[in-house]
Amino acid sequence: MSAASLDGERLTDLIMRLLLDQELRERLAGEGAAAVADGAGELECLATIDLDELDAAARRFRSTIWRLGAHGTLAETFPRSVRMLGLADAELLDGFLASPRFAAFRLVPYAGPGVSVEEAFAAFLLDRAGERVVRETVAHELMIALFAALSCEQPLSFVIGGDVGAIVETGRGHAALRRYAPSALAAWGENAPGGEAVPYAYFATPAGVTRGAVSERVAAAFAEEPTDETEAARRALARRGLW
Repeated sequence: MSAASLDGERLTDLIMRLLLDQELRERLAGEGAAAVADGAGELECLATIDLDELDAAARRFRSTIWRLGAHGTLAETFPRSVRMLGLADAELLDGFLASPRFAAFRLVPYAGPGVSVEEAFAAFLLDRAGERVVRETVAHELMIALFAALSCEQPLSFVIGGDVGAIVETGRGHAALRRYAPSALAAWGENAPGGEAVPYAYFATPAGVTRGAVSERVAAAFAEEPTDETEAARRALARRGLW
């Protein structure tokens, strides 16, 4: 495939459309390059494509995306979320690749900055999640994936979107506090103390990821306006190697 008449951005866009759009590939095979090309640059590229190789590349691409999850496939990275939504792997992958959420992910470096595939997939799942426990499960499994990356990948090869919420830098890595319903923690098989919203902390250090429900005393470490309680909580976490 020649890139002589297309810059990197337009060539990337063409490649992604060919890999993701089965109808486009079928039109290219049935009607020819001139019928689907948007301008002379695309025509030059499309006219040289081996259709069998293109179909094989599209299948490999789908498989590659599905296996990009932090813990295996994307379904294995979001096991409880996928189970709660009751969607088959093929249905999830087809829907994700065809959704605008997938566009936020950048597979190739020169395509510009983008969120991780896990964050893009989480946004896709949240579009389908109605109940609070499902939404909080998606958010929790995304945080596990992001903190796994923060514990071992510096600098990150992706950006973290604003919808994820605050993640703070500590002397030993990163930390975040979220609040979840007790019913969500129970669904994850974790202790669910009483209360409307249970504070739950994530810590990424070179030693790995530590996470779990915490007391309000520990949650004070994350206060936006530090107090004496904030400093005491941070010192206590630092002694444990978490802050």
